[in-house]
Amino acid sequence: MAIRQDDNRPNRRFGLINLLLIGFGVLLLFSNFLPNPANQVPRVPYSLFIDQVNGNNVKRAYITQDQIRYELSNVEEGAPSVLATTPIFDMDLPQRLEEHGVEFAAAPPKRPSFVTTALSWVVPPLIFILVLQFFARRSGMGGAQGAL
Repeated sequence: MAIRQDDNRPNRRFGLINLLLIGFGVLLLFSNFLPNPANQVPRVPYSLFIDQVNGNNVKRAYITQDQIRYELSNVEEGAPSVLATTPIFDMDLPQRLEEHGVEFAAAPPKRPSFVTTALSWVVPPLIFILVLQFFARRSGMGGAQGAL
């Protein structure tokens, strides 16, 4: 009769789906933290922006909740034509822009993309299910004593 030897080590084998999920999660983390060089615009102080508006050097301004991007009318050789600044609560800014002939527009608040919305609905229950599976496998076949 052969003697069965159990080493009682937990099974550490990962399935292909688990590896794909981990890789996808790492990819999402990196994509959120790495800067996008296509959207990099030189930032200037708000006071410089106001000075440029008062000096009639601003052609257009695009105002969002996070920043003001503006285009200069007279650009020197080698200088950037589009600059950005952080908006400050200034109720006189639209009036000042109109007085100096600056074309301006305000952007509506950003709406989350379909992927972000889908992930916000799928990932939390998935984490919950994975944690429950972890504890169910850890407890083994015995189950809870005295449970219904």
